[in-house]
Amino acid sequence: MSHDQSEMGGPTLEFEALLRHFVERAETLMGSQARMRDLIRVNNDLTSNLDLPTVLRRIVEIGLELIQARYGAMGVIGDERRLEQFIHVGMDDETVSQIAHLPEGRGLLGALIDDPRPVRLASIAADDRSSGFPAHHPPMESFIGVPIRVRDRVFGNLYLTDSRNGRFSADDEELAQALAGTAGIAIENARLFEDSEYRARWSTALVEVSRRLMSADEGDELDVLVERLRHLAQADLVSVALVPADDEGTIVVDRAVGLGADSLVKMSFPVGDTVAAEPLWTGEAAIITSLADHASHGFEEQSMLGNAMIIPFTTGARTIGILCVARAQDRPPFAPRDVDMGVSFAGHVSLALDRTEVRVTRRRMALLEDRSRIARDLHDHVIQRLFATGLNLQATAVGADPETAAKIMAQIGEIDAAITQIRQSIFAIRRDPDTTSSSLRARILEIVDRSDGQLPHRPRVTFLGPVDLLADAGLTDDVSAALTEALANTVRHARATRVDITVSAVAGQVTIEVVDDGIGIGDVDALSGLANLRDRAAARGGTFEALPAASGGTRVSWSVPV
Repeated sequence: MSHDQSEMGGPTLEFEALLRHFVERAETLMGSQARMRDLIRVNNDLTSNLDLPTVLRRIVEIGLELIQARYGAMGVIGDERRLEQFIHVGMDDETVSQIAHLPEGRGLLGALIDDPRPVRLASIAADDRSSGFPAHHPPMESFIGVPIRVRDRVFGNLYLTDSRNGRFSADDEELAQALAGTAGIAIENARLFEDSEYRARWSTALVEVSRRLMSADEGDELDVLVERLRHLAQADLVSVALVPADDEGTIVVDRAVGLGADSLVKMSFPVGDTVAAEPLWTGEAAIITSLADHASHGFEEQSMLGNAMIIPFTTGARTIGILCVARAQDRPPFAPRDVDMGVSFAGHVSLALDRTEVRVTRRRMALLEDRSRIARDLHDHVIQRLFATGLNLQATAVGADPETAAKIMAQIGEIDAAITQIRQSIFAIRRDPDTTSSSLRARILEIVDRSDGQLPHRPRVTFLGPVDLLADAGLTDDVSAALTEALANTVRHARATRVDITVSAVAGQVTIEVVDDGIGIGDVDALSGLANLRDRAAARGGTFEALPAASGGTRVSWSVPV
């Protein structure tokens, strides 16, 4: 080699090395520029999609594409800092079906949840935090994990494994973090959109239900409301349970739709033994993690229920019941926004119950008005005509022969008895059939009604004096018991075809007189029922008699001072 050639060799080699360096830098810059263009494209792709499940899967797919990984996944972190969802890309369906279970947030994935900082590994197996793979899981070597933050909260983590370039570089880690930042914005946008759609659906439903409740005059809207709530909340069971006003220690299931509804309706439970106890006492809604834990034996269908909302509702100042909205154990749990919407629906449940009660009251008042009109017509027209007929007959009897006059007077007696019976009927039809009256007159008529079918003819009842005004609740109970005992003895022993009952309130005494046309008094001492009547009268300082009637049969008289 000549001297000139040796002098030229050094500079040539240095130039070629420098040129290669510039080429490599240029390729690196071009690659970075291409990745930046891809990242900008990804930004547009992710932020333009507002469907949350689609966004989550698309983030993983883009991560595989940008960072050249074979497998990718996203773990969504739940309330207990464990994986609530695990979206994976790269494994075929057959491989997934052979794996016993997907990751639950332990080992290396759990470490990233507990300490949300980027992790890049050349070998997963070499890391102390790795817990290995389950059977049939494909082998994975290199690993990148980066947290995805939504505002100040870690939403989840992006996991990428098995780099197609052999291992992940620092640039790959930086790009993964940039993708995670974009993912956080996309997830937040999708969440806000989904939340607005969710609230719009509930608000529309609430408006429709309100309009229906306000416009409907007939029909039970509570069934429609409960079914609508089940659809909106995507629930498996919705039930309405009420606390009776006269027994606040008990709760009764009034309505239910969904899983096991038929076995629940009309069931009653002690409040203290149910999950409704605390919400009823505090007036605050609660979320139950597993309703199955509270399902008693015999409620197998309810044992499949998991997360549930227990929402109390009120009428005025009183908490009258609870609304229970439940999902099956394998369904997503309810969120606080679900409770907010459920509370709004619970208010409509109260309104539906109030309107149902108003309709029942209105129908009852209409029925009572009709009955009052009929009673008024009977009193003003029928009784007056009978009374006038009786007077005319009485005048005719004055000029008739004795035999004819006796027959006429007998018919006048029958007319008087008919007038008395019509007056009793007038009182009966004026009573509210949907309520139990506590008046003495009403109790007497109820007792007589119960004796129908036990005697050949219905007993004839006559009231004299202000019996309802003089009898308080205690005396009403005693008088009712005395009449029940007297009638029972008549039915069992007298063999009577006719029974006349007179209840009077005269001169500070309330008296019951029962007269029958039976076989007579018989052995008074053998009748234990008569002894009960005597004791009951003596306890109030009154008197009791059981004597033969003037026309045959028996006359029983029970009288106490007021």
